[in-house]
Amino acid sequence: MNASRSRRGQAAMEYLMTYGWAILIVLAIMGILVYLVKPQKVESCNIATPLQCESERYSVDTAGNMTVSLANIGSVGYYVSSTTCGTDTYNYPAPGLALPAGGSANVYFNCTHSPNLVATAVSGRDTFQDTATIVYYPIGSPEFAKTQQLEIVVRYK
Repeated sequence: MNASRSRRGQAAMEYLMTYGWAILIVLAIMGILVYLVKPQKVESCNIATPLQCESERYSVDTAGNMTVSLANIGSVGYYVSSTTCGTDTYNYPAPGLALPAGGSANVYFNCTHSPNLVATAVSGRDTFQDTATIVYYPIGSPEFAKTQQLEIVVRYK
């Protein structure tokens, strides 16, 4: 009777050891894959007040043309005089792009020579990440120009 229990005990231990090692190896492989395969960044757009990026209303194409819909949440209207992305500057014709108080406008950025531009980007998969600069001033007061940085991560369209 003891020999029968001993054999069953040995079989149970062999079963646990075999499947235990297999589970340990699978967990190790999963850990390595999680470490090596980085998840893609989600889209985001950040700028300081009184300007605000409108949710999911920004895009970039493989040529480097970026459009961001900015809302003015302040009580004073502004004109956008220029935008800079990388080494490229886009100047709006005088007086500038109107951004009324409580309103919004599509602001254009020329990112043609940005070092972060992916030349052979796959639409919907690859992302563009950069810090752009926007120069704006209160309506009627061009001498009080302000500069703000816009940090953006966006998928290619």
